[in-house]
Amino acid sequence: MKFLPIVKQATARVGLAQKYNQVAGEGAKLGLVKGDSANIEQYVTKRALDGLYVMIGEEEHAIRQNPAAAASSIVSKVFGALR
Repeated sequence: MKFLPIVKQATARVGLAQKYNQVAGEGAKLGLVKGDSANIEQYVTKRALDGLYVMIGEEEHAIRQNPAAAASSIVSKVFGALR
């Protein structure tokens, strides 16, 4: 997964990951934290990708509602970027 290294780098910069993972890991052993939430990098990556998929879904919905407008918008973005 290409997104995870970016999240790891960002969380390591602020020292958050090590502290959170240590505390959450202990919480997971006691059943206080779900396993998938015990690692901050994995959690942030999953939530970010969930959000990305929601945005993709919204865009797809908009395209299905008005395909002609979407096509002209995409064409203008593509050819506008070439200038």
